[in-house]
Amino acid sequence: MGSSRLLVFIILPILLVLAPLAPTIVGDQTTSGVCTMRAEYCWSYFNTKNTNNGSIYNQNLNTLLSSFTSNPKINPRFYSSSRGQAPNKVNAIAVCRGDVASEDCRTCFKDSVSILLQNCTNQKEAIIWAEHCTVRYSNISIFGLLKYEPLKFVPSPNKISNAERFKQVRDPLFGNLREKAAAGNSILKFAAGNASVPCTTQTVYANVQCSPDLDKQKCSDCLKESISNITECCGGVGGGRVLRPSCYLRFESNPIP
Repeated sequence: MGSSRLLVFIILPILLVLAPLAPTIVGDQTTSGVCTMRAEYCWSYFNTKNTNNGSIYNQNLNTLLSSFTSNPKINPRFYSSSRGQAPNKVNAIAVCRGDVASEDCRTCFKDSVSILLQNCTNQKEAIIWAEHCTVRYSNISIFGLLKYEPLKFVPSPNKISNAERFKQVRDPLFGNLREKAAAGNSILKFAAGNASVPCTTQTVYANVQCSPDLDKQKCSDCLKESISNITECCGGVGGGRVLRPSCYLRFESNPIP
């Protein structure tokens, strides 16, 4: 009995530490991907042709993703690169949220790459969406191409009162942010803002971002499609994220961290 109690005291703290990183499905069955328990990170692989751990493709993948965290010349906000020759060529993109400090961008890239290398290296294509950055890779060209799938919804668990008034403010706000982000340059296509909900104490906080390698029209189209998904994703709640490889949006009833 004494040894059993001792084992519980040893194991329980370990489980409590690991619990926040335990993956759990977030969203409904129309979306793809796995998220950590508090959805700080969500990831998906979507070309499930396996590669051998010792393959040339895997070697190129590990080297390329590892360079994101070890090469001091890498732009901490947006980086795209390739390694190898077809059919073992790997293409990768890393995009940091436009309002995040450079050092936090590097940390986000590092943590995201670590999760990808742990969970997705036997896949030809994968993406991870973090709260502060997105990292993706593929065996086919991804630079400058608009990609809608995989699609991931991350709704807030918090219901709100005055949902219709909230929506009437939220949707025009996203329309304005979409235009601003699409008008960005080849380094940054990001916009953030907020708006008060009339006759309430509520405020809508929102941000949107496209992969900067997209042109203006492709960015606008990607965000337009994502805005149209908000009701399906997050109707009646005070926040949520619509995540795509080429763009993302987020809104909250409190300032976005």
